[in-house]
Amino acid sequence: MLAEHEVSITIKVATIRDGAPGITITTPDRLLGEWPDSRAASLSITDNLAISVQGENGDEHYLITMPGTPVRGEQISDTEALIVVRF
Repeated sequence: MLAEHEVSITIKVATIRDGAPGITITTPDRLLGEWPDSRAASLSITDNLAISVQGENGDEHYLITMPGTPVRGEQISDTEALIVVRF
């Protein structure tokens, strides 16, 4: 049986590598994904530790769920959150 381990995943509404506004998902040592999203203005952690991405008016555009089992989350700012997952 494999030992479980925890990974911190950071999600941000930010400028992505090509200079466009968008979403980035990273671990402390690697970029997991990014995509352009000019409508994303903020994000928040839901009760089940998913990430809700909202537009300028606060309406939810979509949810981002993490792989593994979410253990805890931290809202760092209105554009950044950290989710710790266990595999």
